Order: sequence, then structure tokens, then C-alpha cells
Amino acid sequence: MQSLRMEFVSFKMFVIALSLMGSVVNSKETSEFKLPTNFKPVSYRLDVTTHLDDKFMFEGVVDIKMTCIAATDTITLHSNSLDIDTKSVVVANSGENVVPVSSVTFDPKKELMYVKSTENFKPGDEYVLTIPFTGNITDDLVGYYKSSYVDKENNQTRWLAVTQFEPADARRAFPCFDEPAYKATFKIRLGHKKEYTSISNMKMMKQTPIPSQPDYVFDEFEESVPMSTYLVAYMVSDFAYIESDNRDDEVKFRIIARKDAADQTELAKNAGPLVLKYYEDYFDEKFPLSKQDMVAIPDFSAGAMENWGLVTYRETALLIDPDVATIDNVHRVAEVIAHELAHQWFGNLVTMKWWTDLWLNEGFATYVAARGVDFLYPEWNSFQIETVQNFLRVLDLDSLQSSHPVSVAVGHPDEIAQIFDTISYTKGSFLLHMMNTFLGEDTFKQGIRNYINKHKFSNAEQDDLWNSLTEEAHRQETLDKNLTVKLIMDTWTLQTGYPVLKVVRDYSADTVTLSQERFLTIKSNGTDNKSCWWIPLTMTTSMDADFNQTKAKSWLNCENNNLTIPLAKDNEWVIYNMQMAGLFRVLYDTRNWMGIVSTLNDPNEYDTIHTFKSSTVDRRLI
Repeated sequence: MQSLRMEFVSFKMFVIALSLMGSVVNSKETSEFKLPTNFKPVSYRLDVTTHLDDKFMFEGVVDIKMTCIAATDTITLHSNSLDIDTKSVVVANSGENVVPVSSVTFDPKKELMYVKSTENFKPGDEYVLTIPFTGNITDDLVGYYKSSYVDKENNQTRWLAVTQFEPADARRAFPCFDEPAYKATFKIRLGHKKEYTSISNMKMMKQTPIPSQPDYVFDEFEESVPMSTYLVAYMVSDFAYIESDNRDDEVKFRIIARKDAADQTELAKNAGPLVLKYYEDYFDEKFPLSKQDMVAIPDFSAGAMENWGLVTYRETALLIDPDVATIDNVHRVAEVIAHELAHQWFGNLVTMKWWTDLWLNEGFATYVAARGVDFLYPEWNSFQIETVQNFLRVLDLDSLQSSHPVSVAVGHPDEIAQIFDTISYTKGSFLLHMMNTFLGEDTFKQGIRNYINKHKFSNAEQDDLWNSLTEEAHRQETLDKNLTVKLIMDTWTLQTGYPVLKVVRDYSADTVTLSQERFLTIKSNGTDNKSCWWIPLTMTTSMDADFNQTKAKSWLNCENNNLTIPLAKDNEWVIYNMQMAGLFRVLYDTRNWMGIVSTLNDPNEYDTIHTFKSSTVDRRLI
């Protein structure tokens, strides 16, 4: 998701909310606010009728088919700010026999709904829970909310209704199992006035009149692939549909916007299909839906949202007016499109089990988006620029005591929004770059492909990613058999901060001693410096200035945190961390610093120390 908590200097950066960061790690027990595991949803049939222009409300009914996993007399699911006639809630078993409901109650604080029966539900049996509901189409920019624009042709205000469910607001639109691990298929029908059109995640199959409401029709959509509730999306509007002609296969690609902005969709309709195809090749996995819509919304709290098959954007993140746009505007739109389409695989196809691993979604989408933009516009060198920018941002922010780990325990749903921040996005992205450099492009890419193939249409956590990368690294022999990606990367994702590598040379003995400690901008009394990391060691000297070797030949870790090794003659400088292969600072002794400075100041020698440039990105001109 692209959020307004983040302003663009480069792709998808949040405004740093330091006051929030300190509270994340003090989460209440996650289990207190998570659903019990007695039921697993299989499929939803969701009917929603939208009333715009006057009532600004919606009414609907949801049928949830689910399997009982453990014996219980209560179905627990989510509901928030909905009006539900408790007497109309029905439960039936697979034989369509009604199961008696003794009570329907709510816990507004936990946003939970409890449907209690007079008898136990049986493990292994399937049940259908039917819940009619109504709700208001609010202007809160979450759940199912309203937006508007002024039609320039007649100077009239035009209304639309659209969803924004991430992270935990599908429950505001319909009762559901609103956690990412509860994937299910969705069959959606949208009712609306004939003057409007509707869209959802899947293609529309047919439109039928609503007999009880002559001015209304029902749009029925194909059944979806299994997905989490936060990815469900639909919209009712009078927008224009601009179809791209750049796809040469079965995926229908459309840009949707208010009619006045239809001439600002050229970049999106050209770049979107190309980068989608790039990801199909990179992940070695076809886009699983038959269509991909991208919609520009006038009022939108996030920069963009990766709803499967229906990506929603703030207008400025999707539309480009060719008469006034700057290159920065073009770059921003390309980055946001690349980021959201990357999510169709990393986040949508494979989804984190719980928000603790949000960084798997956002860090990976940020990393791959930089590659996608570099593929679209190689002349920009955007992958190199973003890698440097991410490196510098993380060095700045993650050197504060108030920072937090990439992988964060999350309890109450209100805490989820706090981790949509620079650490999840930017540090997460750079850690993936670091893995790519020490594993090598071929190992990294094939490991990611194996991970996606193994967990597609399901959920995973960071250990699953570590396992896939380790298996491939051992197969290709790019990582020692006695090492695992988990052993290395847990030190980077489960603790706060990053190290400074201290390089102290003994010039008389031709040796160097390496050590590490956490880097902090301000060290206070009692600061804990016991943190340590597995640091990939790459280096070169002035006698053999080779900056292309980014694969770690050795490691500095907690067991050898005062490592002395042979080095070059005393008249040579040494540089560690080739091409920013690792997330750490390097502190040299004064003599070594002066040797580097002397080379950089020499007009005949300065280019011996090379400018960062990655050669791992596949490119294509458009």
C-alpha cells in the first residue's frame, strides 16, 4: 500500500512518525485481538447495494461458507460500525438444515461479533453463516466511503463510493474473518442505480435488473481466487474506462478515472502492462487474474492500494497531465504503479500470515518496484539512485534509539498502521538488496521463485522465505552448508538498528582487526551495545581495486567479533562493503582514511574508487 504517512522524495517513503515508533514494541499480546481458530472461511457470497446522491448508505447480505476446525458453540468474526438485525442471522449446515442460534452479540472494543448456538459445531463439518447488514457510506476514507468531484461540463458535484480495507477495515463494509491468514474466494454482486457502473476484483459476468427497485441493477462478478479480506475491493461511479492495447495475452488492462481526466492516463496505460509482464518473467509466475484495473480516486488517504485486480490510486499517483508534468511527476507515477503491481505477487499471491511480517509485503514491493522502473526507463538509473537513497535514509533513521525492528509484534488492529513506515518499506527493501548481493542474483531470484511457487494462494512468514533462499543457496553452492539465511538475516530483522564496522590496521604487521557495535547518533548512559549482526565482508585495496566482488567471502558475527586477518602492504588503502553490499557504516583508522582521501583528490586516480552501479537489473526501453 502507498500511504499518505509517506511523502515522495523517491518511491514510497513515509513521513517519519517517531512518536509512534516507540510504542510499537510495547504491543499487547497479539492473541488477545486475534480470532480463535475454530473456523476457517472457504468462500463468501457478498451482495451490496449502494445508495448514492441521497442516502449515502449501503445494504447487503453476506453468506460465509466455512469449515469447523475445532469443536465450539460460537462463531467469532469481525464487524465494525455496521447495523445488523441479530434476529435475521442464520446458520445452516452442509445439509441446509438450520442450526439454532441462541444469541448474537458484539464487542465494539475488539470489533468482534459472536454468533452462539445451542449446540456445538462439529469439526470437519461445513456451515454457511448468513448475515444481512446495512451501513453508512462515510467520508472517513476507510471501509466503504464516498468521494466526489466536480463535472466540468455542467459544474455539478458527482459522487462515487469506493473501498479501502487495508489493514483492518473490510469489517466496516461487511461481517468477515478480517485477518490476512483467512483467505477465501469471493463471489460479489453490486447493486446500484442504472446511471452508474461498478467494478470489483474480478471481471463482470452479467447485469440483471433488481425487481424491487426499478432504477437499480445488479452487476455480478466472476468468483475470485483465494484472497485475504483486506484485498477485496469494489467501486460504484460514473468514471470513464480507458483500455490499454499493450497486452498481447488474455489479461485485460484498463485505466479508470473521471471523464475529465481521461486524457491523463497515457503513461499508466503504457507502463502498467509492460511492468506487469516484467514481473511475470521475473517471478516466473503468470498473473492469475483475467483483468487488471487501475483507478484514480479524487479522495484517497493512501497513495495507492494493491487490491487484487483493482488497484486504487490517489489521482496524483496515477494521472499525468502532459502539459504541466515534470520528470519528477513522471518518475513518481511510474514508481507507484511498479510498486502496486509488484504486490500482485508479493502480498496478494503470497500473503503474510500476520502483520508482524508486513515488511515482507512492503519491503519486497519497494525493492522490486525499483527494478521495474529501471526496466521501463533504464536511462534514469533509478535502481542505483534508489539503492543509495534507501541506504542513506536507513543510516539516518535507524541510528535513533526510537527506531524499531523490521519484524514487529502487533496486537490491537490500531497498532498495524504504525508499522507502515520507513523501517518496513525502506530498510526492508535494502535488506533484500543485501541478500541479493551476498547470495548472488541467480540464487536470490530462483529462491524467490521457489518461495512464491510453494506458498501461492496461501500465507507465509519470514522463516518460509529464509528456508526457500537457503535451500537454493545450498543447491547452487553460493552459501556455506553450515550457514542458513535465517541465521544471518534474523540478526537484521529481529533487532533494532545496524552496526558500524570498525577497521583498525596494524601497519607494521600488515594485519587488520575488525569489530562491530550498534551505531547510534546519540549514545546515552546505559545504552546497550551488546547487539551484533552477521556482517557480510567484502573488501578491496588500492593495489587491486576490484569493486565488483559483492559476494561475502567471510563474515563478522557475534562469535568472532574481534577478528584479525592479514592485509595489504602499509602503503595501500583498504575499502570494505563493496557497492553497499551490507547495511552498515565503516569506520577506518586515520591513516587509511587519509589514503582514501588522497586518491579521491588526485585527478588521475579518483576514478579508481568506483561509483556504485548495479549490473543485476534486466532492462528494456519503452
